Amino acid sequence: MSRIALPRVFAGATRAPKPPADLAECADTWRQTGFVLGDEVEHVVAGLRLEGEHATAAAGSRFRTPAVASAMGPWSRSWLARLQALHAMEWGDYSSAVLLVRGAADFLAAACSLLESGGAEWSEWLAGGGVQLAPAEHATEFRLHPFRSAETLARRPGLGEVYRAASDLSLPHLGATALVTASESNPERYAATFGDRDFHVGMAELVLGWLLQLGMEAWQAVRDAGDRLPPPPEGVERWVADAQRMLARADRCRMERVEHGGEPRMLVVNWRREPRSAPKRILL
Repeated sequence: MSRIALPRVFAGATRAPKPPADLAECADTWRQTGFVLGDEVEHVVAGLRLEGEHATAAAGSRFRTPAVASAMGPWSRSWLARLQALHAMEWGDYSSAVLLVRGAADFLAAACSLLESGGAEWSEWLAGGGVQLAPAEHATEFRLHPFRSAETLARRPGLGEVYRAASDLSLPHLGATALVTASESNPERYAATFGDRDFHVGMAELVLGWLLQLGMEAWQAVRDAGDRLPPPPEGVERWVADAQRMLARADRCRMERVEHGGEPRMLVVNWRREPRSAPKRILL
């Protein structure tokens, strides 16, 4: 392949629309999310808009390089996954939001890795027939070429922590499923639910915290890329400072790594369904 086309950029980002009336529980969650956590929701949207602005600048002919072209794909997938995770969270679909956050972290790690290497593996993939004709099948072939970025996740602690925490809740582990679908359980009573989309401030704060952290990681990747990418747009430093302030709230729900019984575990702190409820601690 001898030519890299200019990317087409679709940079719009908004809050989730209000759910229809026949999804009353979603509508109530959407309303409560905006009332209790509206500043954080708007901050995530503002960060995604800034990233969209930066992607538009990076699509210019000056930056038509293998490094940028290779990173644009996973960066786009991370950006869209974060936007849809926000929308899922606003409608009370916390289970899907967690899955989307995990994917967003993985895609962002891939984008970081490709930027750091100048798109080396992507260029090798293209040179080895990554995109070619498949005459026998009357098709165009896109060879899958598995690509993971475990080293990037290990090298960037903030990014790796989001990936690992979201992964713990994304898999069908029994304890993770209980946390997401039966969080009111105790040793005497298992409180199962199906399709629960009621507002849960703990789950919402977890998802928003991860989205804020991933936004910060994206801007760190832009800074690390140097002149391979345009400089961050005006307002990014203020956005990062405000995100750090939001993440530092002592009363927000978060997951911490602890050692229990000689093995590493995750501890969820400040877990509560309603803002006025007494916070709990959940050991996973």
